[in-house]
Amino acid sequence: MAPKRKNPRKPVKNEEDNLLQRVCANKRERQRTKELNDAFSILRKIIPSMPSDKMSKIHTLRIASDYIRFLDQMKRDDCKLFGVDIFDEKGGYGLQTSFNIWRGSHGLTQSSAMSTTGLMAPMGMSAPMPCPIPHVNYYMGGYVMKDYMDPSVTPGELPQWQQ
Repeated sequence: MAPKRKNPRKPVKNEEDNLLQRVCANKRERQRTKELNDAFSILRKIIPSMPSDKMSKIHTLRIASDYIRFLDQMKRDDCKLFGVDIFDEKGGYGLQTSFNIWRGSHGLTQSSAMSTTGLMAPMGMSAPMPCPIPHVNYYMGGYVMKDYMDPSVTPGELPQWQQ
């Protein structure tokens, strides 16, 4: 059996050393908190949000993860939302508007339950619905609906929401 080692006793610290150690620890903690808050501020500026979003830290992370899913889906679907290209010749890519439409149609960031597809189910439903074309969406620019227009159909024959 190996001989037991005695732990050398630490010298007793005086009040001043204890106070200095606490001050340094508090300073490090304040710096970490400031850096974390700065990172969340930057993230809030990057991710698209709606006026109704409360943008707490956890909500910001949920929206950010939804935005990553949205960007991944756009990449897989060749930048098409509901089968329509989100690129506009005048304005470029309408990612913020398209993301808000996508979020609204999927019920995202309103529930923490994940389905097998990786998308959150709409509130009150057990599984996500297929992506229907939204009937009325006030966040949508005209460029999204223009590809739905059939040139052979006159505007009078279209439903009100497509005119």
